[in-house]
Amino acid sequence: MMLKQLPTVERLREAVLAAAVERKLTAGDRMPSEGKLAEQFGVSRNTVREAMIQLESEGIVARCHGVGTILRRTPGSHLRSGSIPEVIKSQGQTPGVEQISMAQDIVDADISARFRMAKDEKLVRLERVLTADKRPVAFIVDYLPQDRVRGWDIDWSTFDGNLIRVLSDHTGSQRFLQNASMSAVVADDSIAEKLKCEIGTALVKTSSDMFSEKVELLAVTHLLIVPDTIPIEFAGTIYALSGS
Repeated sequence: MMLKQLPTVERLREAVLAAAVERKLTAGDRMPSEGKLAEQFGVSRNTVREAMIQLESEGIVARCHGVGTILRRTPGSHLRSGSIPEVIKSQGQTPGVEQISMAQDIVDADISARFRMAKDEKLVRLERVLTADKRPVAFIVDYLPQDRVRGWDIDWSTFDGNLIRVLSDHTGSQRFLQNASMSAVVADDSIAEKLKCEIGTALVKTSSDMFSEKVELLAVTHLLIVPDTIPIEFAGTIYALSGS
């Protein structure tokens, strides 16, 4: 199958995952060789290699010398780029967004410090509730530098809650880096009202910094998730360090 509209490694990555799903591959199965994938999609082996390196960095495949490339996890079971609407959709549910609000002229010294801005420089704060089949599952608060956002000339009246798409449209990037921390919190009265849960309900909280591929901080995000509604998985490498 020739993919004539496949100008990026990212799109090849998606095509390879789709092919794995179509073939009903499961964890532990061997992926087609780079040569076969290049022939199937009408691209160079170098392009295939870049796509496989990306998949390996995400923990989806493992390249084993003398064996080939092995599927480590079923496509669709991973959290991609923090794009929760896509994760909800992958679970067979309909994503939605409610209670979108945007506030300007926000001053927060701690957030500004993360952007390496003066503590009195202004920020934009975005808030929204994400739903799955109309059930609230997550509350998101994003902070962005106000001067940068104004330069993007965004029509917020059409904002659908997907900040990843906005960042991609205005930075030209389709891949972002993220540093995140996770903790357990309980819902106060304000959050309980937004997520339609009981006060004191246990929630998963992540705080993250999202960077461009050039390691420019784009957004600071606080995310509250109702447990057992959105799958969260992490893949990475653990190193054994010598010394105490």
